[in-house]
Amino acid sequence: MNKAVLHDHLDGGLRPSTALELAKKINYAPLSEVEDVVSFFDRSDCESLEEYLEAFTHTIALMQTYENLERIAFEAAEDMFKNGINLYESRYAPFFSVNEHLSPSDVLKAINSGFKQAESEYGIVSGLILCGMRHDSSNVKLVEELAIENRDKIIGFDIAGPELSFPPSLFSETFKNISDAGINITIHAGEGDDVASMQDALDHGAQRIGHGVRIIEDIDTETGQFGKTAEYILNNKIPLEICITSNIHTGMYASAEEHPIAKLVDFGFQVSLNTDNRLMSNTSITKEKHAAERSGVKNVEQLLVNSASYSFLN
Repeated sequence: MNKAVLHDHLDGGLRPSTALELAKKINYAPLSEVEDVVSFFDRSDCESLEEYLEAFTHTIALMQTYENLERIAFEAAEDMFKNGINLYESRYAPFFSVNEHLSPSDVLKAINSGFKQAESEYGIVSGLILCGMRHDSSNVKLVEELAIENRDKIIGFDIAGPELSFPPSLFSETFKNISDAGINITIHAGEGDDVASMQDALDHGAQRIGHGVRIIEDIDTETGQFGKTAEYILNNKIPLEICITSNIHTGMYASAEEHPIAKLVDFGFQVSLNTDNRLMSNTSITKEKHAAERSGVKNVEQLLVNSASYSFLN
């Protein structure tokens, strides 16, 4: 039976040991002398999404060669397999790795090569979602063009980065072009911004919502009365890519027990359980399953099975 993870950032999932090894190899000063890499990347006490995202500066610095990208992709898929996953969707902003030695197409080739190696060794099937950085309109346009030119090498398109003040509507033309090219769309929404962000994502072709947890704010949990956006997502079976630990670390909820994932499952939403950033949140899908249980989800394994049916790899 297939089990899937749909929302996992490649640059947020390096193994701590690999990060330290690669940092020492290139003498990357902020990290090469660190004794406790896990603590260095730990963002469990963040006060904002922006503070959480700062950690990516250091992982991206290690993702500047073909060999490093290939290895990081392979290890990400391998780690997912060892946690019981056989369909793995990874997302990355490709231009973070473009330099004088790596073209955009090289970046895609390296990542997919790592995925293929993992598939050959373990049977896990992996696919790449390209992320445009929503606070940089020129970057979003470049990623759009790259996605369309390489649609056979990717499984989807997303916009990531600071959500507040950068709604999907800023990129209406991009989403139309991506949709016209037949490329799957998932959009980060309902994490750093509210329900209106999710409605905007839906209005611009989102087949799934990245995070989407704040849809709970469009529901009167005592009466069961749904707002317009919540009703649309429920009735149209739009999957929500929920990431419990990440939500806690960015200050949305104080604990797994206070996270609304169980309520969303009980209301009948298509809920997917995900890792988001394994390194920054010191998590894995196994740890996320435990968090979901603490949140009150009764059949956690079923969420992973359901996720396979929502996957762009399916």
